[in-house]
Amino acid sequence: MSDSRLARRSANGAEAARPSLLVVLAHPDDEIFHAGMLAHLSEHGVRVTLVCATDGEAGKPHPSLGPVADLGALRVEELRVSCERLGLEPPVLLRFHDSARKDRQRHDDPHALANVDMLDVEAAIRGIIADVRPQVILTFEPHGGYYHPDHVAIQRATTAAFYSSGVLADEAPERLFYASMLRDVFARFAEASRGRGIIDGLDPDVFAAAPEMVAVSFDASPYLERKLLALTAHRSQFGITPDMLERPPQGVAQMLRALHPVLQREVFLLGGTRGTIPRWPLAGFFDGLATATATAA
Repeated sequence: MSDSRLARRSANGAEAARPSLLVVLAHPDDEIFHAGMLAHLSEHGVRVTLVCATDGEAGKPHPSLGPVADLGALRVEELRVSCERLGLEPPVLLRFHDSARKDRQRHDDPHALANVDMLDVEAAIRGIIADVRPQVILTFEPHGGYYHPDHVAIQRATTAAFYSSGVLADEAPERLFYASMLRDVFARFAEASRGRGIIDGLDPDVFAAAPEMVAVSFDASPYLERKLLALTAHRSQFGITPDMLERPPQGVAQMLRALHPVLQREVFLLGGTRGTIPRWPLAGFFDGLATATATAA
């Protein structure tokens, strides 16, 4: 970032000069796997804006909840609570419809995210970029984690918005990152969660990252307790309450054992950059950017 650009940000006030990260995801609970980095940056002064494309209304409520009249409204509230527990601002909602997946996919709903013209989704994200003015954007890796059609759709639109926002010139975002998972962690998670239908049959060589591809690696162990507490906010999807973290029933204990390796190490791929990077791998999202502070890198 040029000195003149930084000066313009400073002239607009403290908020303008503050490092800013825009996170664009598809559903409530998508933030959990990489929530350690989000919490870390937020507590070190970075403005973290989380955008959720859908309300997640096509999900299946956990049986422990009983009948749910409005799952979308419930899941939005769960996301708000999760963000609060992570120290983030309230989420920004795009309110596209949840597409569901596999045999439940809503092919006939024109407002389902996977069916909406990508240019319309891109335009919605560009509007937020113009308002928030982030230096860094984060979204899914190109396969959407596990090939959920909404994940793939929002990843494509966010990537497009990063590049088309170049028209903002000095105010354009500088880096784009993709949230991913290391290959060996993905493989172990697939084995531990076999039969749950989320990543069954997915090839780790395709859906995960080789170590050489990782641009930023973050040890989220210090944030594990907070990540799990945020996970319990999404009771409609996981059926876990905060009390269960202390004395988990057998099924919950099995789920937590499967999740621990995934939650402890967060990795990110570099999807795009507007300038050179100082090193490989990077020390953090803001490493080498003029807005970065020592703790926010």
